[in-house]
Amino acid sequence: MIRRELRCTQSVMAEILKVGFRTYVRYEAGKRDAPVSVLVKLARLGNVSLEQMLSREIGDHDVYSGRKISRVSTFPEIKSVDFLKGEIAFKKPACSELIAIDALEKRLLTLFRKMNAKQKTVCIQSLQGSP
Repeated sequence: MIRRELRCTQSVMAEILKVGFRTYVRYEAGKRDAPVSVLVKLARLGNVSLEQMLSREIGDHDVYSGRKISRVSTFPEIKSVDFLKGEIAFKKPACSELIAIDALEKRLLTLFRKMNAKQKTVCIQSLQGSP
């Protein structure tokens, strides 16, 4: 589910996780258990907790990636984290993301980010009580 939501091929995902292609295919098919280090990377890529990934089915509403993942050798470098605002800023690439406080907030943010502009407007108006 995570790989598909990231619009990533098995080959690219294997390279990102630094495992062989066949090894990754076996992880995905459930024919081989992934080591914890690989599970941690997958959880980070899918923006889900390791506990969530291991303890329940991951749905498409749980995974969010704002962009297509391509071959990368390292994860982004963190510039700053503000837990009060729920924000994290990265150096390279220069961008910022919101941090969800709990599972419900995270699910809401994920669903909102997947909406088109019109759906977002309707959602915000509905929450504000506007027609």
